[in-house]
Amino acid sequence: SSFRIIAGGMFGTPSWEDEEKIRGPQKEHICDLFESLSDIDEDKDEVKGGAEESSIDAVVEESIMLLQGERQKVAVLCGSDCPASFKLQNIDNVEQVITLNCPTMSNFNEFDKDASDALATCEKYMAKTLEEASENGRFDILMIDSSADKRTASILLKIFTVKTQFIEKVLSPQMKILSTVAEESEEWRINLLRLFKDQAFYGADFTFYSQVLFSSEKGSFKLLITSDGDEHFIKNLKDSLEDLEKGSGMNTEIEDIRGGMWRNQIDFVPSRVYTPDDYDQTSPLEQWNSQVPLGHQVVFQMEPKESKQGKLSLSNTMLRKSLELAMHKSPLLDKIDVKSIEEYNDAGEGCVFVLSWSGGSVVLLWNGREHVDINIFVYKGEEVLEGIETFEKNFKRIISSFTTTLRDEHPRGSGGVVSYWDDIVEGVKPNWA
Repeated sequence: SSFRIIAGGMFGTPSWEDEEKIRGPQKEHICDLFESLSDIDEDKDEVKGGAEESSIDAVVEESIMLLQGERQKVAVLCGSDCPASFKLQNIDNVEQVITLNCPTMSNFNEFDKDASDALATCEKYMAKTLEEASENGRFDILMIDSSADKRTASILLKIFTVKTQFIEKVLSPQMKILSTVAEESEEWRINLLRLFKDQAFYGADFTFYSQVLFSSEKGSFKLLITSDGDEHFIKNLKDSLEDLEKGSGMNTEIEDIRGGMWRNQIDFVPSRVYTPDDYDQTSPLEQWNSQVPLGHQVVFQMEPKESKQGKLSLSNTMLRKSLELAMHKSPLLDKIDVKSIEEYNDAGEGCVFVLSWSGGSVVLLWNGREHVDINIFVYKGEEVLEGIETFEKNFKRIISSFTTTLRDEHPRGSGGVVSYWDDIVEGVKPNWA
């Protein structure tokens, strides 16, 4: 089995801005870094993923006119510049446009000591702006502009998710959230609008998420709509597609629709109850039998206990000594020459300790502050799992201020292994086979 494990990182690393761009799952090979996703021609409209900006504007305008009716009040989330605000004000059935952005998020650095204050200030600022602007009428449309960034948008989602009854106070009974996706880098907007449906509007009747593809020879983009309170949203959307095609000159395709209202069936009695025997288990059983567990991997994340946070002073020497002692006292590692631990301390403010031997490996990463990741791999053998447990207890006993904040365990081996070696008995089939 092969997969990536993302460590906690290290403060003071000079390349952190480049590494931030490739953090997390990658659709392309990790070495194929950041090819440009858009082409710009100075003599034409800005092109995003091949779609002209004028086409996107036309679709947004038509969507507002067709789906929401007259005298609409719009809140638009923008970056530092907001040309969409002026464009929306020129739409006939838009009565008022309120711009949402956060001055504190300009040049935001999540590793800055004041980062949490900037986030909190942004949340309070946007919530206050929405509340004050809704005193003379609630909002019918929330627009996520192409200039809006992911972090500020997530703060906006939090406002509507956490603040009780904020939606009823600020948003109209039938409202829409609109956005567009023209580049791969903007696909986070899809998750954002889905989360508005699933979290902010959770439990509400007639809540929908839709995704419409607009395409032509010049390019394509997606129109995203989350709708709340409109019982006939799907019908209205389908009826609007012809006008949207005419207004944009592009072909349309509804790629995704989610939501609706559960139909309650009182005292429902199923006509049949299905068991594993009703399904073809050939392929799952082949995968099960192909598994060959060869080892075990555990990743610990450790930080100071709540009462010790901000008071613990770690160092390379302290962590190396703690690692050596914990390894000495573990029955798994007691025969290892701990002096062969390799130390790397030139990447940032923290350090990395690495030790490998015939039975496995240990990697300790310190972020330079108060966070430590320990990654242990051991080959299959007697009492190795107990040895890992003993190692963890001894390490925390040596640095008594530490506690385990997260622990992940993974079986390792071949054949697409997903089961631990104790769960597989030769000649015995699983109970579902």
